[in-house]
Amino acid sequence: MLAKRFGGAERSFVDLCHALARGGHEVLAICERRSKALGLIQQIDGITVRSLTVCGSWDPFARRKIKRYLENFDADIAQMHLARAARIAGPAARSLRIPSVAKTHNYVNLKYYQAISTLVPTTQRQQAYLRAQGVPDYRILRIPNFSAIRPTDIDGGRPRQQRDVLRIVGVGRLVRKKGFDLLLQAVAANRNDNLEVTLVLAGSGPESTPLKRLSRELKLEDIVTFVGWQDDIQKCLKQADVFVLSSRDEPFGIVCLEAMALGIPIVATRTDGPCEFLDDDTALLVDPEDSNALAAAIKKTAAEPEQAVTRAVAAQKRFEQYYSAGAVVAQYLELYESLIEPDIGSQNA
Repeated sequence: MLAKRFGGAERSFVDLCHALARGGHEVLAICERRSKALGLIQQIDGITVRSLTVCGSWDPFARRKIKRYLENFDADIAQMHLARAARIAGPAARSLRIPSVAKTHNYVNLKYYQAISTLVPTTQRQQAYLRAQGVPDYRILRIPNFSAIRPTDIDGGRPRQQRDVLRIVGVGRLVRKKGFDLLLQAVAANRNDNLEVTLVLAGSGPESTPLKRLSRELKLEDIVTFVGWQDDIQKCLKQADVFVLSSRDEPFGIVCLEAMALGIPIVATRTDGPCEFLDDDTALLVDPEDSNALAAAIKKTAAEPEQAVTRAVAAQKRFEQYYSAGAVVAQYLELYESLIEPDIGSQNA
């Protein structure tokens, strides 16, 4: 993982490394020296960590260093996350005749992935995109994201304790595509409709100042709290009576999986990622760019607690079956085995 910022793709990288190490496999994690992922991966026991400074996707020095890391580790499989890693590490792995896997995370520019053995899209739409771009089926295997959070009991399927104030949580990078401005407008509409709510926004990014300004303009300072980036997403989500994903565009949305695991009612926009694993049985889904629809869904969650918990229970069951660490990592291991020559018996990953 050679990106410096930290979002869903980077969290996926950290969680997969952790799960593989926990499963007894030897894992080498290679990170950009200035990345937040590096600090998190260094806290995990059983992982060999190497870092380097990358100047760009063209960087030949980074490619040579990664080749040396892979060779010294005697890797059986090399997996890359995002375009920069694929473009730099893909040729390094190919020169060593190491099969490579690249998790695409979004609709990618395939010029960065020419040296990759297998592309791993996370949704059906990403898979269809790769096919439409001419990638043959034998180079594609769809594997969804997962969350390392273990499912928690939802009080036997009973509604959460009734409170006078509905607690809303939103999580993500503070960028326009996450639609937090729409969420603020929805909260303002809820308040004007005499619904008592609070909102916690967890995340950092370039929209932090404009969003705080909008919160003041909407006179929400007393009920909206910006808590910055949170390493412990589980602790943050556990505050919620409802989790809201307000994105204008969302390729997947790992935080939705985390809310599913914790049994938290979900309101989400009908964007590519959430529509892959949520439906009317598991969440309230609304059209993107519609703050009024968000407000109505939040109000419905407060007004119908029995139905909200029914959806949360159904979402948690779906998570356990398809999006838990055990369910998804098994698919990666099967892919790795299929790419390794039969006479290579190593357990390295």
